[in-house]
Amino acid sequence: MSQNAKLMPNLDEKSTKVLNLTVLQRIDPFVEEILITAAHVTLYEFNVDTSQWSRKDVEGSLFVVKRNAQPRFQFIVMNRRNTDNLVENLLADFEYEVQVPYLLYRNAAQEVNGIWFYNARECEDVANLFSRLIFYSIPLLRILI
Repeated sequence: MSQNAKLMPNLDEKSTKVLNLTVLQRIDPFVEEILITAAHVTLYEFNVDTSQWSRKDVEGSLFVVKRNAQPRFQFIVMNRRNTDNLVENLLADFEYEVQVPYLLYRNAAQEVNGIWFYNARECEDVANLFSRLIFYSIPLLRILI
């Protein structure tokens, strides 16, 4: 084997998911399941004053997770650029818009962010899951009113 050859683990999809779940549970012990994964995303933030987008220091794999505590659903970007991972709650008031390959959203702090997906299909899949999760986050009383 050449000196420059990289050793790549030969993990099947199930083993990879178990390994990823273990890593996520070290960060948040309430994570119980990975619902969907996007292999590579990059985060952008929108400056309302200048109407300009700028790249944040966050990129890596995105995981939408189910938790056994409140909030029940979150998305996490395991940051490859530094040790600060991005965690956002998926609550009933989570606002987002899809402009493939971007998913734009406003978080609880009213910041406008954009997620760029390397794989456009993953962008669509994550957005579809968001719509289902947010619907289920709406309290029953609000649906009946």
